Amino acid sequence: MTLLPPAALRQLLAMLLAPLALLVLCGPARAEYWTVASEDHFPPYNYSFNGTRTGIDTEVVNALLKELNVTPVHRPLSWSEVVQSMDENTADIGFQFIASPARFAQYNMIGPFRTGTTVFMVRKDSPITFDRLEDLTPYRIGVVDGFSYAADFDAATYLDKVASSSNVVNFRRLILGRVDVIIGDLHVLNHMAKQDGRLKDVRVLPKPVGLIPRYIALPKARKEKAERLQAAFVKLRDNGTIARIVDGWLAE
Repeated sequence: MTLLPPAALRQLLAMLLAPLALLVLCGPARAEYWTVASEDHFPPYNYSFNGTRTGIDTEVVNALLKELNVTPVHRPLSWSEVVQSMDENTADIGFQFIASPARFAQYNMIGPFRTGTTVFMVRKDSPITFDRLEDLTPYRIGVVDGFSYAADFDAATYLDKVASSSNVVNFRRLILGRVDVIIGDLHVLNHMAKQDGRLKDVRVLPKPVGLIPRYIALPKARKEKAERLQAAFVKLRDNGTIARIVDGWLAE
């Protein structure tokens, strides 16, 4: 058996290993996963159906992450836990936040990706009317603990606001007469009324509380991800993808 000189042996070994190195360098990209925090039950925007997270805002977020070749790992939480996950940097994304100077200072805010209509709902036979917030001073108003609604309503400390853990609890308190008015997103409140078969028992006051832009938040520490998500948002906003998702759901 003829032995190769050391230099020739090294050259042969390099030739044999080169394809393997190329495979490693050019092989499939490593999968990327982002944790996504949202309120557990906030239909029609985010909720679980047959074990899958769905809804208008969930679909928007999924479309944005698909544009980045990122797989979402959804974490349904209470709203206070969603906020906590942003404050403590334990999730990549949280939605759907209302803009405020404090939140722009705290988080990377992407959007707005849609605008919601905030309204008051009362029982069908209620005499309550609303032109100014002061008109509601005599009444108990159901709110969700930790939610922001509209700047003037949030600042109205003279109103009797009765906090609860969720919109579902709020709606049922309204039906039972434990509060006189509830506040929330028009589509969320109507969805709950339909789901409970009580749409005929309630009415929405004609004047909206406000038109509220909604945002996706990322912790300040995740600036690079926020920049990537912002670029995806601009692309899908400008090509009409986000509008088609929102309009498609609300047209149903």
